[in-house]
Amino acid sequence: MEIQHLIGFMAVARTGSFSKAAQKTYRTQPAISLQVQALEAELGVKLFDRTGKRKVRLTREGQVFLDLAEPVINSFDDLKSRFNETLGQGQSGMLRIATHMSVMVYLLPRIIKSFKKRYPGWELSVVHRSREDIVKMVADGDADIGITSLSRVPAALDYQVFARFRRLLIVPPGHPLTKKKKVSLADIAVHPLLLPPTGSHTRAIVDEAFRREGLEYRLAMEATGRLATKAYVEMGLGVSIVNEFYIFPGDRKKIVAIDVSSLFGVAERGLLTRKDRYLPEAAREFMDMVRGFIKDKNS
Repeated sequence: MEIQHLIGFMAVARTGSFSKAAQKTYRTQPAISLQVQALEAELGVKLFDRTGKRKVRLTREGQVFLDLAEPVINSFDDLKSRFNETLGQGQSGMLRIATHMSVMVYLLPRIIKSFKKRYPGWELSVVHRSREDIVKMVADGDADIGITSLSRVPAALDYQVFARFRRLLIVPPGHPLTKKKKVSLADIAVHPLLLPPTGSHTRAIVDEAFRREGLEYRLAMEATGRLATKAYVEMGLGVSIVNEFYIFPGDRKKIVAIDVSSLFGVAERGLLTRKDRYLPEAAREFMDMVRGFIKDKNS
């Protein structure tokens, strides 16, 4: 049983496609097919069933073999990193991070600057994806670290919350809601709301809060991005609900922020990694920098 056969099999299992597996492993599709065929011949079982044009899924035997082979492949993938660190040569490599655009804009710039100063030989790949894609990338080994928020954590992954933030109602100065000692959902419902599109986490939180109270709100506009949302609130186009992390000292000269955590709960961010994946020193240091940045910001 050759390691390349296992790598080809794993790539097909993770992508559900021979062509995508070929792209991922920098092989041709016929080469991947031959690797899987050789593995099936050696094991004496069929590992995949075709489910449609260019799509495949694991057979029962394939799933059993995947569960057994995955730790072996992960250990093989980690071997080079462990070897270099043992020899004191872990000063270069590639760190892959998957997160949301808001994290890329508001959290990562200073951390990346510090990381590159500490590890100049390391390359960084930072991509923005949906929550579901972040989880899949970390689970499949396509990202070393995910930065997101999760209510349900897959068994194979480790999720460490590094920060919790209040949810704030932001309004323009002089707005009627600034005169309220305590703002209720009914108070908010009479004012036009600027919200992110349906399907976003914040929108789901807001919708559920109003649904629970049997209230309907007035949607003024769907806006993507906190910078745009803050600008629209400042212009008086509506009020909005945002995570306190996105409110800077300079913003408070243009908008008023009211704590509504009692209505919408708190937001959180966590670091997502795979339990069975070895993280090199540079990756662990990056995670420490994320935690340290939040502590410094809150102190």
